[in-house]
Formats: sequence, C-alpha cells, structure tokens
Amino acid sequence: MRPDDVSLVAKKDELICAFGARYLKIHKEEHFVNVTSRKMRELARLVIAIRNMNPQLTSLIKILKPKNFDILLEATKTVARFDKNHDTFNSPTYAMNIATSLKQCCDIAIMENLKRKYVNVSVSTAEIESDLKTLIHLINANWKFEISSQAGNDLNVNKWNKISIIPLAQDLKTLKEYLIKIGNRAASNINQSSGTHKDFQNLIESVYCRVILSNRRRPGELQRLLLHTYETFATSDNQNYEEFEETVTPTEKNLMRTFKRVVIRRKRGRGVPILFSRDVQEHIGYIIRYRTNFCKTENPYLFSNVNSSNEISGYKVLQKHAKLCGAKHPEGITCTKLRKHLATLSQVFNMSETDLEQLATFMGHTIGIHRQSYRLPDDVYQTSKIAKILLLLEKGDVGQFKGKTLDEIDVQMNECLIKENQSNLNGEQELLKEGPEPLDDVNEVAMVREKK
Repeated sequence: MRPDDVSLVAKKDELICAFGARYLKIHKEEHFVNVTSRKMRELARLVIAIRNMNPQLTSLIKILKPKNFDILLEATKTVARFDKNHDTFNSPTYAMNIATSLKQCCDIAIMENLKRKYVNVSVSTAEIESDLKTLIHLINANWKFEISSQAGNDLNVNKWNKISIIPLAQDLKTLKEYLIKIGNRAASNINQSSGTHKDFQNLIESVYCRVILSNRRRPGELQRLLLHTYETFATSDNQNYEEFEETVTPTEKNLMRTFKRVVIRRKRGRGVPILFSRDVQEHIGYIIRYRTNFCKTENPYLFSNVNSSNEISGYKVLQKHAKLCGAKHPEGITCTKLRKHLATLSQVFNMSETDLEQLATFMGHTIGIHRQSYRLPDDVYQTSKIAKILLLLEKGDVGQFKGKTLDEIDVQMNECLIKENQSNLNGEQELLKEGPEPLDDVNEVAMVREKK
C-alpha cells in the first residue's frame, strides 16, 4: 500500500484491518495482496469523506450505525464523484462495490462484538448486534434505489459507447519479429558467456510476450507459472498420443510432436493449457540453464525478475515491448484485446459447437462468456451484418435470398448508392420545375433586390 493519507487511515482503523485480514484468508495467492490493498483504500476514502461531514465519526465502527445511513449515502456519492447536474457517477464501479465491503465489515463487527473485542460498557452486546443487522437490512433494501441502480446504468452506458479496438495484423507481425530478434540476440550473448543481466531479462520478457501472443492467456496466469510446473510437464513425452494418431491429420500429428502442453491455474482455481512452440522451448532451455547466474535461487517462477524473488509484471512487459517494436497502434496490443482478437477471428471460420466449446475451454471461460464478451464487437456486427437485412428490406429483395446465411448474401452497394443518388436527383429536378417559393418575408425581398 503506497504511503499517503488514505493508507494511514486504513492502517489505523481496526475494522478496516480486520476486513483486509479476512479477505486474505480466502484469497491466499500473492497477487491478491494488491486487491486487498485496493479494497482497504476504498473503505478508508469513505471514512475520510464522512469525517469531513461529521468530525465526530472518526472510525468505521462508529460509522456503521443505522442513524448514519444517510451520511453513508452522501459520502459514497462524494467519493464516487456523483454529478448532480447530469445525475451520473464518474466512478460507478466504486459506488457498486463499496456496499458489499460495508456489509462484510458489519459481519466482522458482529463477530468481534460477540467476542467483546470492541467493548462498550454503556451499550449491550445485543444492542450493538441489532444496530449492525439493521444497517445491513437498510443497505440491502435501499442501496439499489439510492446508488446501485444509477451506477449500474452509468456503467452500462460507458460500456456501450466505448470504442472497440483490436490489434492490427501488421502490428502483431511487427511485434513478433521484434521479439524473435531480441530473444535470439540475448540467447546468443548468454550462450557465449558474454550476456549481461539486461540480456537475461530481455530473454525472459521476449519469451513471455511470445507465449502471450500465441496462447492469448491472461497476464497474471502466465507470469505466475512455476519453474517446477514447466519442468514437470516439459519432461513428459507424447506416448499418450500414440493411440490417437490414426484419428488426426498428418498436419495435426506434426503439431502434437512440436508443441509442449502445460496446464496452469486460472481464475476460480480451474486449469487452462498453454502451448509452447519448439523455438520458444529452446529459449526457455537457456533461461533454465543460466538462471542461477542471474536470478535468486529462492525465486520459484519461470518468468522471474532478475535479482528478485518476484515474477515479472506481465501487462507492463507487454505494454513496454508493444511500444518499442514500432507498432502503429501499440495501445491495441493488450492481453484482453488479444483474447478478443482470437475470439473475433474465430467467427470467420466455420466452427462447430464442439470446436467453439474447445476454444472457449482453452481460453479459460464458458461458451456463453465467449459469445457475449469476446465475439465480434456489436458496432461492427450491427453495421456490417444487420445492415444487409435492412438494405434488403428497403429494396424488397428478401425473397431471392431465402435459405442463405448472412455471409452468403452479397448486397450490391454500388447499385444501392446509384438508386439513392438518382432518387435525390429526380427530387431536385421536380423542385426546379415548380419554380422558386414565394418570398413572404419583407427582409428576403429586400435581399433579392440588393443582389439584382
């Protein structure tokens, strides 16, 4: 947690610290430390806003009372930057998430109150518990009307109007050639014992980015790949494939021998595969062979930072090399957009339901999410595909395309434009035949005389 006034409030508030500790109990992975820090800071910002409204409410446990519900609403709007003129939230995500954190803090306060940690001699345990449960009821019953409904609408509007950018094919080609170049140079220097720490870091980063490009994995999933996991899978042979060789094509058979498959943990604890090509495996071999010269022995990650016990930051590494490679639009090369790119291009192929299910499983989500979140953007689909239907309805030619798919329908745009221009021209000629409209306004008559 970065040192500032917000973190100071979070660290000094007992209930916020208890909230962070409980969150980490069920999210034990190291990267969830940053998520926990963010959630604690969200609560601390709310406490600061309420202090400015009522200086007597100095801690979160004092705030969590039914009589302070209206103050909680106002403070949430302040932190979420609610615009009263336009009735919109500039930070709708905060407004939607903070209610869950507040209810969890109430649960923690009830538990600690029963254990008499927050002892208040003048108030009984039952009364404190009743107040906290009443506040939870108020949040469940009224928060959606006061905050969540509008915040959800704002979130949807922002999503609808967001411009969809996918990577350009030329940019991806440029990035791949750049990564191969710096990877080969770094591997050559390291193999000749003239490599520096920078060469080794470049080799790790180039391999990481190439695997991201070829597999379209989430950055956090790949950057936390353990060295032991890779070595265990990489040393296994393909004997299990022998009985299935007759069921695949020669090309697919060759691919099975070329690629190595490693299964890693993804979101929600499920496994997803990663495929390593032969040249990438060779570079990883250099990383494993010479890592003791550049990395700490206690670092368990394959993609490790030089002289550090931590793994690389995947999205930062990809962003860095996307800019260095000379791509025209480096902002389009992100892990999320690469995943959308794969799912979008899959629509070009005539894939069966089984193939789509396998692709969705490989990408690490359900086929429903694949269709809703990772397919062709709505603006592209509606402008290109649905426009065909509208043009055919306008022309009255729907019958001749009976039984055809949208991709099989070819609308002659030139013919449509010619007809539209001809219609506009005929309309202008009719207006000219009718002559100019009479000038009723005195000022218009005067202007005509002046021109003459």
